[in-house]
Amino acid sequence: MLFDGSSFDAWKPFSFQWINPDDNQRQIQWKIVDGDAMQIEFEFDGKRRKQFLCTKQSFGDYRLHLEFQLPGEGSGNSGVFFGPLYELQIFNSSGNEKLGLGDCGAIYQIREPDVNAVRPPGVWQTIDLLYRAAKIGRNGFMAEKDAARVSIWLNSTLIHDDVKLSLRRNKYAAFPETPMSPIVLQEHGSPVKFRNIWLLESTSTPDQDQ
Repeated sequence: MLFDGSSFDAWKPFSFQWINPDDNQRQIQWKIVDGDAMQIEFEFDGKRRKQFLCTKQSFGDYRLHLEFQLPGEGSGNSGVFFGPLYELQIFNSSGNEKLGLGDCGAIYQIREPDVNAVRPPGVWQTIDLLYRAAKIGRNGFMAEKDAARVSIWLNSTLIHDDVKLSLRRNKYAAFPETPMSPIVLQEHGSPVKFRNIWLLESTSTPDQDQ
């Protein structure tokens, strides 16, 4: 259980270099709201600053579940990072007939969702993500057949079906493929809420997966 509404024990601040070049944020500035949810607090110690949230633990192959709620005003811009900084976009794209690489459910700048399954702002929505990390050889290289893969369900609708993630063309592509990586929640200037976040690590072998 990564977040059950009671504490941030599983999390720590995470800052990209261009947001916080000194990497000196030690206190979590997110807050618990509504009794069981978390939300970014934009002002901390009298100053407005940005802060992502990152799990203290890193993971390999896993199933991730979380719930989010878009605010009633604005775009509701946020995201969930899985693997070595692949971003699942969170955005108010309800009612959009055509979805792009920056809409809700997109793997940001890499692949748009197969279907628009996002609900309107103000209601809780679910993400279920099945991730298989890339297999890195002893020589430090990755064969194409061993690339990371992901399947994603938004509100119980499959929007990415066993997608291969070998193509790194998003703005985080400088981060190398690694067999272990944390989960990161993005703060992008919008009071998106999260709750009920849990992760189940996989202990199966590749043969068992088949």
